[in-house]
Amino acid sequence: MIRRVGFLIGVLLLALVVCQPASAARRPAPAPTVYTVPKKIQSDCSVPVENKIMAWLATVPDGSTVQFGAGRCYGQDGTITLSGRSGLVIDGQDSEFRALTPGGSHRANWRLVNGGNLTLRNMAVRGTNPQGSYDPAIEWQHGFSIEGVQGIKLLNVKARETWGDGVMLWRGAYTPTCGDDASSARNVEITGALIERSGRQGVAIVDAEYVTLQNSTVGPVAWSNVDIETDDDCEIARHINIVGNQFGANRYGVIASVGFGGDPQVGDITVTDNTQTAATGLPGECWAPVRILSPTALYRSGYVFLRNRFLARRNALEFRRVRNIEVGSNNVTLTPTTGCGQRAGVLLVDSHTVNIASNLFSGANYVFRADALSTGVTASDNTTN
Repeated sequence: MIRRVGFLIGVLLLALVVCQPASAARRPAPAPTVYTVPKKIQSDCSVPVENKIMAWLATVPDGSTVQFGAGRCYGQDGTITLSGRSGLVIDGQDSEFRALTPGGSHRANWRLVNGGNLTLRNMAVRGTNPQGSYDPAIEWQHGFSIEGVQGIKLLNVKARETWGDGVMLWRGAYTPTCGDDASSARNVEITGALIERSGRQGVAIVDAEYVTLQNSTVGPVAWSNVDIETDDDCEIARHINIVGNQFGANRYGVIASVGFGGDPQVGDITVTDNTQTAATGLPGECWAPVRILSPTALYRSGYVFLRNRFLARRNALEFRRVRNIEVGSNNVTLTPTTGCGQRAGVLLVDSHTVNIASNLFSGANYVFRADALSTGVTASDNTTN
């Protein structure tokens, strides 16, 4: 009898030990501490306050949530810079950060350098370029400059009237060796953004990977809606998803990827379910809405374009030295334009393993045109009616 009682007590104790961690695991994680912007920081855009904002943010510990005044306006002359921060959620509560002066050539509204696991949400930035014009002297005045951050979300943000890019993704340190990519921006999500009247690109992917742009509106912009363009052969622009966006007026393309870089530094781009609402190019110009042009002696791989709606004056999608391309179920309107010549849904130069299926290239003279170097091109169930 004593042994039996002892056995039962042992079973009960074991059950308590086993069940305790499961019970603890069900408890919700503690909410992050919320820090609200000090009232002494003026929020009516009457004076620049970026230095006061940076001084305050320096007192906020990593892993916290920051809230600005709901619907307020914070003036700027210089850049709000955060370096090496981790786990911050910056909630603008629909406030705006507005440049009040011309500023220096490399001013940004917000610059995030290195660090990671950051979120910026419900906030707007505005430059001093109401017409969205291009000026080479100040083309680096970006709205959000993301440099080497390892994990960042831009949720419901707005970037207007910048002289540079609405959002620019770049490295946090100079690493010229191919394969030395630790300083590149990484794991970037842009959701529900509005980017308009940018003096250069809407979104510029210069040195970054694992980037998603989704459910956003980009345009009008002076150059390209999305520019995937490294500055040398060793920077990276790869593993990019562009999904469910609306693209307005642009000069050089909805999706433009020219410049430097090939496999494995540049490639693996998926573009699905996007809509172009205004033509590419100034009146009389003939730029294609999609241009993937790999430089001499290099190839890029892995490009998917599905269920997009584009507008074109000459060719719709142009590829040069690209491998493994899928163009499917897109709806493209090609409008005859004086000086632009004949129109192809897809133009291929030295490109390989290409599947073109179930597209409507309305107004095109050809479903595709390919030079003598291109191989492995298949086309089925396309129409030019």
